[in-house]
Amino acid sequence: MTNKPYSKSDAISWILHSLKIMLGDESIRQEILMHYHPNLHKGNVKKLAKITKTDSHIRTFDAFAEVSEDEDFQAAIEKKQKILQDYLFEIVKLKGIVTFTATNIQRDADDHETHFQSYIVNNDAKTVWVIDPAYNAAVLETDELQPHQGIYYAEITYDVVKPFFEEYAPDYEFCFVPLSHPAQISFDDVFCQSWSLMILNSQLHNTTLTPYSIPKSQKDKYAVLLNFYKRIFIDIPSLSSYLYSEYEGEIIENYGEKSALLKADPVKILLTMTSANMIA
Repeated sequence: MTNKPYSKSDAISWILHSLKIMLGDESIRQEILMHYHPNLHKGNVKKLAKITKTDSHIRTFDAFAEVSEDEDFQAAIEKKQKILQDYLFEIVKLKGIVTFTATNIQRDADDHETHFQSYIVNNDAKTVWVIDPAYNAAVLETDELQPHQGIYYAEITYDVVKPFFEEYAPDYEFCFVPLSHPAQISFDDVFCQSWSLMILNSQLHNTTLTPYSIPKSQKDKYAVLLNFYKRIFIDIPSLSSYLYSEYEGEIIENYGEKSALLKADPVKILLTMTSANMIA
């Protein structure tokens, strides 16, 4: 390995990139939520495992549409939408709270934009709370915009989740978690995975829907997000190994095994970062 010193700012960029990937992973989101909410889905775990065909009972539906040789992208999108709809049919048969996350589905092979939205379905109270990190309380409904639509359109919510409850479970009250300010106000902010998880984790402590406080300035927003990162890494030591692995893999893939960036300790750097580091 080279003795050339690494750039801390470059290391931070790759740490944040690695965090973005890591916190979009279904199993890691599950581990974090179960740490803070050990009784989440209590009594439903076996039923949810049967529905999802996996061990995970806190689902994250990713953006990627698998296109076979004999179909076009629209057919793949519809198939992806149906998977989520089938899941919704099953979870409304359960009791208590079920929480999951879904992303906007890619429109074509070159579409790499994902937008994470999280949901809290309370089958006892008959409520659905939607967490959209781009939610903008100041936006009113127009011919072009949905009410409270921010810089990203909550497509999977409006195209699949909301229509499902309107048609098949109309007795559920469907509403967005109001944010005092949008969490995402810049296209440079690619942390919808983190924002959705942070807000979801907090809202699961609430029995009534109240506005979630988000600072106005970008620097203050990132301070909140960074505090969340630091808290979960301190509270859940096992997360460190995931970050080490993701960071190392990204560096080797992009720079090779002799990169000086491999000398950086991503967890140690993360725990000493400031909000200014996230804007750089």
